[in-house]
Formats: sequence, structure tokens, C-alpha cells
Amino acid sequence: MVGIFDGFEGYRVVGDDEKRGALTSALVAVDANVLLNLYRYNSRTTNDLLAIFEKLGNRLVVPYQAVLEFHRNRLKAIGNPEQATNDARAALDKSRQSAVRALDAWSKKVALNESELRDMCASLDRVFHSLQEAIDRAAPDLIHPSTPADTDSVLGKLAELLNGKVLARPDDERWNDLIAEGNRRADDSVPPGYMDSDKVDQNVEGAAGDFLVYIQACEEAGGRQMDLLIVTNDEKEDWWWRRGVDLIGPRQEMVKEFFDLTGRHLFLMRPRDLLVYSDALDVQVNPGSAEDAGASRTDIDESGEWTQEAVDKLLERLRAEGRRDLADVILEAARQGGTIDRDAVYVLCDYSEDRLLRGFTRPTARITADLQAEKLIPASVTPMLTPLYRGPGRLHAVRIPPEVTEILGLRASPILADASSRDVESQNVEVEAVGKYKPLTDYLDALDTDSVRMTFGKVEDIIGDALAPSARRHLPYWYSAQNSLGKAISAAGFKSRGVRIDAESVEFYRTKV
Repeated sequence: MVGIFDGFEGYRVVGDDEKRGALTSALVAVDANVLLNLYRYNSRTTNDLLAIFEKLGNRLVVPYQAVLEFHRNRLKAIGNPEQATNDARAALDKSRQSAVRALDAWSKKVALNESELRDMCASLDRVFHSLQEAIDRAAPDLIHPSTPADTDSVLGKLAELLNGKVLARPDDERWNDLIAEGNRRADDSVPPGYMDSDKVDQNVEGAAGDFLVYIQACEEAGGRQMDLLIVTNDEKEDWWWRRGVDLIGPRQEMVKEFFDLTGRHLFLMRPRDLLVYSDALDVQVNPGSAEDAGASRTDIDESGEWTQEAVDKLLERLRAEGRRDLADVILEAARQGGTIDRDAVYVLCDYSEDRLLRGFTRPTARITADLQAEKLIPASVTPMLTPLYRGPGRLHAVRIPPEVTEILGLRASPILADASSRDVESQNVEVEAVGKYKPLTDYLDALDTDSVRMTFGKVEDIIGDALAPSARRHLPYWYSAQNSLGKAISAAGFKSRGVRIDAESVEFYRTKV
């Protein structure tokens, strides 16, 4: 005979006492986003979380993949505090001037005594001056992207705290097998991590990042014969068993998988939960820390965007340095909808077959850093050239940011199509075939009807890639004949109509018979 939860371990909702017990006895594995947010919390919250981590002692571990992602994203997490400070100062000064003008206009309407107006303006100046002083006092304590590692207080504390607690990377064969397994699971919507399928070509591990964190923590806990508590800021459904906005616990599949693997129990917490249950470890935290840790920080995660001026300067500097090849790659990527594949890069740049693309993006990264120092673009801007991978091995394509594709869309010339001097045809490179939206052209061209309505998701299924962000933000994007999407639709003899951004649907109708 078995009990009601035998074989259904993931459906048992655990209470506060069990969560506190897990915090005192389980192996605690920390995800990268938890470490990164230590830069985003106020200093009180950061210190409270570090105190909890220290109290965990040898029960604290960080999977290799989590540390890798921490180092990749640390500068982005730090952001650009100088810019934020300057923006705050400028906004306050603008508000002060607006308030002074309002008082002046009001005083004339009511015939206010001039001395009274001066007193009111003086009081206003004192308020804004005190706010400016508060901003100036806070600025010196901030960590900047250029702060040396040995003076970065958060990094220094983490280095000391995590010494000997980072799980080692498995050997190459095992690591590659795990990456392949993680990507297979993402394709099959097996938790955790399948909602990161859009990252499939951004890094060597593709969409397997969350799985690598999870499985290494599971194996470590199993080896120690301990329950496992994973701490993550990820609140998506590929980690959590959700009911509306309520996070009930880990996904049932994960709980059962871990139980079948180890015979132990799996728990999931956010940093906010650690602070709420900190009394279980006899750690006293500030009551406001949990609120700070639970606050949404989506505005911090948003990337800044390239401007036309910055794009032009980058291209100009590349050419001045003799790197016209990279400038041409950026222009051709824009012409092809934002992505250019490896073979097209070799043809365009006239590279020899034995040339490696290692360090290919460094010149653009260096010039981007110069433009950021000149305040032409924010520190959080997306790299101009992002290498794309399909699993371990060499890169298969290079992508430019969506806004750069739009900026250059009208100016990008068909470089490869006119490159007869480079003997493109002899190398059997079908340049148009690498265009992001060409599958949509083929699909529409093969239709036996004169119109078809489909969702944006259906369009993405056809092209095998995500639509440009503007497709979901700007209605005119669907009607333009100048961007890559519009050219693909026109090439099939179709046009768009009846676009609904809210419902994410579009109708294509035939214009050529």
C-alpha cells in the first residue's frame, strides 16, 4: 500500500515550518540573478543577504553556470550610476525652474507682494538644494562599471564568502552532454528553463543555462544526501508551480525528478523569502530588506538603445581604423534583418577558410566603450555584434541590435549581392537565403488563397525566429515597404492590412495575380 503523495511528491504544498527547516538543514544553491541583484539592492538589504549566506557555512554552493552568468552580466547589473545621478540632477533642476515660473505667473495673477514671492522662491530653492545634496552624498558610495575588482565591495565580499563553494565545471564531454540535454528539454518544455528558448543562439549553452544550474545543484545535493533549496529571482512558470500571482512551490516535475534521483526533497525560495525566514538561522535583518528584495526591478533590466549618431560614429571609426570589413558586416546584417551567418561573413570580408573568428567582435566592443565614455550611448546598450551559437563549437552567425537594424535599414546597400568581384556565386552562397524573413516570403508565395490572417506567433513559427521588437510596438512597422519584414512580404506579392497590435494578429493579402 502507498500513500496519497507517493509518486505525487510535487503536489504536496509545504508550510512555513518546513521552509524554515530547509533553510537550516538543506544544501542551498544560489542562482546568478541572486548574486547580480546584490548590486541593485540598497546596501542594507545586500548586507542582510550576505549575512544569511555567511550563516549557511558549507551548506552554501553556487553552480558553475551561475558564476559564469554572474561574470557575464555583472557590469550590466551595475548599470550606469553616473548617468542616473546626472539624470536625477537635471530632472530636479528642470522641476525647480518650472516651479519658479509657476509661482511667478501665479503671483502676478493675485498681485502678490514681491518680497513674499522672493521668500517663497527662497524656500523652494532650499528644498531643491537639500535634494541635490542628498544625491551628491549618495553618489560616492556607488559601484561603477570601471571600479577595480579589488575595490568593488560587493565583489570582494562574494569572493571571500564563496571561496571553495563554487561547484567545478564537469569535463568537456560531460558538460557538452548536459548542454545538449538542456536544449532538448527546452525544446520539449521540460522545466526548468524552457522559457529561455529565445536564448538558444546567444551563448554556447543556448537555452540550457537554467538546466545546468539546476542539475548540478541536484547532483551535489544527491552526493551529500541532503535536501536541496535553490534560491532564485526567476519567477517564471518554468521554475514555479503557480496559481495566478501566487508562487506555491517548485514545479511538480522538478520535485518528483529530484526525489526519484535522490530520495530527498526540493525547495525553491526567492531572496525575499530568505529574509522573511532569516530568524530560523538566528540572523536579524532590517524589516525593510524583504520589501526591497521583493520590489520589481524590470526598469533596471531594460537595455539602453543605440542612436543614429552613435551608429554613424562607430562605423566611421571602424573605417578610420582600417576595419571596413566589420562596418560592412554591420550594414549587411541590417540589410538581412539583423543577422548575418558565418558563411556570408567569410564571403563579404574575403576571409580565407583557415581564418578563425576568435576576437572578431573586439574592435566594435572597444569603440562601443569609447562611445559610452563619451555619453553618446548608455552603459546598458546591447553589443553591436553578438556572436550566435548552436551548441558547443564555432559561432554560426552574428546579430546586431534591433534598433540598429531599423536605423540602417534605409541605408544598408546589398553589399553581398553586388560582390561579383569576390566570386560569390562560385562559392554557392545563397545570400538571400540567410535573410531572417525569407521563409515568410516562401510561405506566402506558396499560398493558394489571396489572403490569410495569422498571429504574430505564427509568423515567428514560419521564420523560425523572433520578430523585431518594433513589430509589437509600432503599427506602421507592418505597413512599411522599407524594412526587412516589409520587403519579404512585398517579394511574395502581398501586403499587410488589419494589423492588431493588442491581439497580435495581421492579415496578408495578395496584390499581384
